[in-house]
Amino acid sequence: MKKLINTLTAITILLSPITSIISCGTKKDSEKEVDNNYSSLTDVQKQMYNGAEILSKLIIASRHENLNYNINEILSMYLAPTPTALKIPTSYTYNKKQVDFSNSIEMFKSILMPSISKIDIDKNAGVYASYIMGMYEDGFYKDYLKNGYFEDSFNKEGGKGFNKSSNNEMGILAGLDKELKLSNEESRKDLSWAIQDTGALTNYLLNKGYDGSYPGDSNGTKGPTGHPTDERGGTNSAGYLFYNSIISNGKGSYNAFQKEVTVQDKLDQGNNFKKGDFINKIYSSEINGINFNKIGSMFSNTAGYLNISGYINSFVTLLKNVSESDFGSEYLLNAANYFTPMVVNVKDETNSRVQLVGLSLLYNAQEAVYNIMNKTTRDGKSLKSFLKDNGFSEDLLSKKYEDIKSIGINEVLTDVGKIDKIKVTRIYSNNNSLESLKNTSLFLKELKTFQTNLKTEKLKKEFSQTFYTDVTSPFYQAYNLIIKPPIAGIGGIGESGWKELMSEDGSGAVNLLNLLSIAYDNLSNEDTKELLETVTSKFNNVSINSLSRSQKLGLINDLGYDSLNKKYKENSYMGIFYNIIKNENIAGVSELNSLLDFLNDSVNREMKTLHENALQYIYDDNYWKLNNINLNSTAPNEIGGEMEFTLSYTGNGDADSNADQQTQKVNVPDNFNPYQTLIKHQEDYANSDSLKNSIDKNKKSGIILGKEQLNMSDEDILNYDGKGENYKAVNHKYTIKWKNISDDIDNPYWIIVDMKSFNSDGKEFYNIY
Repeated sequence: MKKLINTLTAITILLSPITSIISCGTKKDSEKEVDNNYSSLTDVQKQMYNGAEILSKLIIASRHENLNYNINEILSMYLAPTPTALKIPTSYTYNKKQVDFSNSIEMFKSILMPSISKIDIDKNAGVYASYIMGMYEDGFYKDYLKNGYFEDSFNKEGGKGFNKSSNNEMGILAGLDKELKLSNEESRKDLSWAIQDTGALTNYLLNKGYDGSYPGDSNGTKGPTGHPTDERGGTNSAGYLFYNSIISNGKGSYNAFQKEVTVQDKLDQGNNFKKGDFINKIYSSEINGINFNKIGSMFSNTAGYLNISGYINSFVTLLKNVSESDFGSEYLLNAANYFTPMVVNVKDETNSRVQLVGLSLLYNAQEAVYNIMNKTTRDGKSLKSFLKDNGFSEDLLSKKYEDIKSIGINEVLTDVGKIDKIKVTRIYSNNNSLESLKNTSLFLKELKTFQTNLKTEKLKKEFSQTFYTDVTSPFYQAYNLIIKPPIAGIGGIGESGWKELMSEDGSGAVNLLNLLSIAYDNLSNEDTKELLETVTSKFNNVSINSLSRSQKLGLINDLGYDSLNKKYKENSYMGIFYNIIKNENIAGVSELNSLLDFLNDSVNREMKTLHENALQYIYDDNYWKLNNINLNSTAPNEIGGEMEFTLSYTGNGDADSNADQQTQKVNVPDNFNPYQTLIKHQEDYANSDSLKNSIDKNKKSGIILGKEQLNMSDEDILNYDGKGENYKAVNHKYTIKWKNISDDIDNPYWIIVDMKSFNSDGKEFYNIY
């Protein structure tokens, strides 16, 4: 959590309340290799498809015959990076070409499965494949829509569900609840492979006693990790949630029960395991002399290592992808809510701290202006006199400016529970009049004119030093929060970074403050004040992720988006922010964009290896062909809506896996447990008075169905699994069907209800579970 704050504050001066939105832009029709009616789809249908497509590609690529990584951790890093501390960058540049997963991922989250964001909060739950692929009966998903949590494991006392105020599950005996039922539709039940039967050697290791991590484990990376407790929402972590990183590093980085259970501890006697070494670029682990899991390790460890950069990347992506659209307006709302907080839930401490730091970017300028008017430099010179002597507006120098204390480190650490301190309406408190805000706006704007008109470079340097860059200067003091070395993980842009941002002649400072002046001008309007007071009162102490789709759309409309004309209304709350970001004729905007490019340079370098080995094959349409797309709905919230299409994949696949030759269908019994928990590793829980009557010990769990039904040998299983080490070009085809199983038009929930796989000979092949 503290590292997340550090991430925000490292880029905060760039992200004044003029925030942005994720682009609605989809790939052009010409960029998709299609022989179907994709181009005839409506814009909304294209957004629906693009959201479904990226999740389908991630899942298809995870399969043994393709890139061969376990899918659960990858779903978590894209859909729930906050609780899992796996914030992988979603937008970067490779060989001067932009790679941007963010649009499609956000389309899925916003349009097809908006409630999945309820998991992506400051807690400790991740995303299993069972949440996306409809292997369970509808009640499993509808209960989530109603309650905000899945029930797929227990705590010691038998409590189920996560992210609650108390009695949260802790990953114990996952999937063994006697009330947890697979779908009675065969096509859906057949999706039960998705939790365990993806990733290098998952079946081989299960056959030797390893059923994934211990209940309560965090991810296994060297990056930040969660520390789940019942009081902090519990966790669903166990088994295969963090398979890739825990296999890579031998164990979870933290265990909620303080149990140091390693991969080796779970393996049957006679098996020898050796972990990888990500820091030294040894991605592969080793079992019985077999190297495996190179791609899975690379994927998850890169996400953990770049977790902080991932947050920087997400904010950069917001500003880089501004557009006017229905889809984009939802992301302008989300971004604006960080920097002018309107919808605040103090129970979400991380988000609240981020919002308070975001508010400081706007709020703290008032202290700087007041001190300019009332303080002297360290050698006793009057700052006000310097302005007056060099042509600053005397009218503005005669105005009254309120003594508003800046938001500092102590407040961010201690006042996170005080909602009125976080809301943007704080700016109107303490008798802070609209006239005073207007004066602040004019003052900040005049600083730009003043700097331009200074007659000598010597004066400009003196101006920059005494007003911005000296440690005793007004703006340096006001923005100490983001300048000083980190305290409890907050801050850290550093003195040199601050000086570079302000520039030697002060031009950088006045250009960026010009953007703030426009924000203050907007906030000094009576209509804006009434709007913000109404919004903050209406959505008091709730999370923006908890709002229904209709609530979000209503709020977006109130803030100034015209959905009929796909425009932000002129001079509306959203319209002003949007215009500032897009109009490079406004001083400060081009500087902002240049700094964004600079911030992302390190991400581009760090993502290079993962892109070359894995992500290019998921992202690049040259490796995919779309066929036979069919949608029976024109909007994502149509009850019972369905979407079906075929994707052909010609990227890299595991050269050591023969999974695409496994053409015998394996039958999935009704009592199969897709989480594949081995009870022998949790006998103490299974036999406890609290749990023994809640679980079904007769479920087929920890058993490879293919071994049972097809008489597969150890070598057969090894050859099916593949090692995730060596790759070749492949040619596979998949038909995927998605369906909205929600009965609530405000809250659609699209899941995969069918997937079939075909090899290069056109023969259907099957998982072994």
